[in-house]
Amino acid sequence: MSTRDQQEIQKLYGRFLDALNAGDLQGVRAVLSPDFTDHHPGFDITGIDSYLEAVRGAHESLDLKGELEEGVPLGEDRIVTRVKLTGTHLGDVLGFPATGRKVEWSTTEIWRAENGLFAERWAQDDLFGLRAQLSSDDLNYTVVRQVSDAVNERRYDDLDELFGPTFKDNNPAWSVESLDELKVIIKGAHDALDMKVHLDALYPAAPDRVIMHITFHGRHIAPFFGQEPTGREVSWTSLEVYRLEDGKVVERWVQADTTGLMRQLGVPLP
Repeated sequence: MSTRDQQEIQKLYGRFLDALNAGDLQGVRAVLSPDFTDHHPGFDITGIDSYLEAVRGAHESLDLKGELEEGVPLGEDRIVTRVKLTGTHLGDVLGFPATGRKVEWSTTEIWRAENGLFAERWAQDDLFGLRAQLSSDDLNYTVVRQVSDAVNERRYDDLDELFGPTFKDNNPAWSVESLDELKVIIKGAHDALDMKVHLDALYPAAPDRVIMHITFHGRHIAPFFGQEPTGREVSWTSLEVYRLEDGKVVERWVQADTTGLMRQLGVPLP
């Protein structure tokens, strides 16, 4: 392959990337052969029109931009490219509705040129990396873990950043109308039981929910449930479901072994 041929393929790819970044579908079409073929695992693309539709969809849903990090000639008619892709999640992608998040992932491609146009493409995107950025699971896990950490470390005011203003608590053991009321209950439990939370497990339950299984360990050091302190070691479990919106806890359901705790404290039970 001559140096001139290598330069022409690199220029052709530069024209493609410029058109891609501008969202110029006609400019993309201009560098592709009429019988262009795309090989891209995870995408059903057949022919040039199908490829252009995929490019259009990527711009609408991700405001896609590409930055060439490396381009290496391969053989007589090909170039290997490594590209950093960036964007903003504006529409449905991989089954995830828009989050408005900034995303970044990489792709490695091989382009084959024929008669001055690209006739074939092979691509391998880091779709797992992209999916992790689009999914709410990781973000929701992080928020729920931060809730657990803040409770353990008695950083009650830090909970303000983790809960939404319309937070609702569903707990048969007490009636809570706001986060401020919940913080009072948590502080009371800390003061009376000197408790620590052990996070046993987290499970995704839906795009906006996380299930948390926890075990509390403590010691009865102050009046609680009407019982004078006994100094006894106590432990009980709780199964909780958190619903999140925009990275904030907006609702919680709790099923704790309150009866077991009361029995350990010596509370008379019916």
